[in-house]
Amino acid sequence: MTDRYKEVFQLTMLGKCIGIGSSCEVYEWGGDDKVVKLFHSSTPPEAVQLEYRNCSAAWESGLPAARPFELVTCDGRHGIIFEKIVGETILNRIFEHLYSFRVIDFNEADSDLRKYARVLNDIHKANVSGVATEQMEHLKAIIGRPAAFTNDEITSIHAYMDLLPVKRQLCHGDTNPGNLILRNGMPFMVDWMHASLGNPAADVAEVCVMIEYAVLPPETPAAVIAFFETWRHAAYEIFVDEYGKLSGVTEEEIRAWYVPAAARSIASGALSDEQVAKLVAMIRDDIRSEAKTPNKP
Repeated sequence: MTDRYKEVFQLTMLGKCIGIGSSCEVYEWGGDDKVVKLFHSSTPPEAVQLEYRNCSAAWESGLPAARPFELVTCDGRHGIIFEKIVGETILNRIFEHLYSFRVIDFNEADSDLRKYARVLNDIHKANVSGVATEQMEHLKAIIGRPAAFTNDEITSIHAYMDLLPVKRQLCHGDTNPGNLILRNGMPFMVDWMHASLGNPAADVAEVCVMIEYAVLPPETPAAVIAFFETWRHAAYEIFVDEYGKLSGVTEEEIRAWYVPAAARSIASGALSDEQVAKLVAMIRDDIRSEAKTPNKP
């Protein structure tokens, strides 16, 4: 098959868009059982290949990941063909619960947040070959040099990170609740581009930072915002309680990773100005406080 013929054939396989992310769109692909994740043209092909390798390693190890089939180039864009996972993200379910004013039951054994903690614990305990990215180096590259911080503050953030305990466990690296899909109650974790070997507390801290510092969209009804302010504390307690019971990781160990988790979120460019301001203030407090400086391993 010539390259031109292959490109024309692939365009005929492209169906309707069913999802939009910050770096890609997801389309139906040739039927009901596959999708293609097409990355923006600005995404380096090496990054797409990395996600394909990481997803393959996770799926082949039996982790709850969508099966990747092959790399493709479609309409000049790099992409990956995946098994189609039809379900609902944890993030969407959180908003449904907020708008229905569903009170969180701390003792509910099968709540979404406890499921999420269990999924992360399974990932962190997995023995997976094929993921080689070093967590700390990768995190520093993602964080970059956000305009919200001075050069001295960025240096302090890096110095803070250098003191964090080093481990070599599998980490997902992008634990936004929008990346966990429930299909008939079964979890599937997507978006493995940032998977790495490192300290799993970083994954958990990312979720905790989102819960504690999230700012709802400005169009959110005042009653929902008020309910969310009471909901977020219970959500945090449930998530940390479940992960801690399973892993033995303490709340203190998780909170030590708030600085890089928050800096990574700021660098994404996807947050509101209000949320960025809250995270910047938290980071400045932490890097200035000797009492909160993590101990060397």
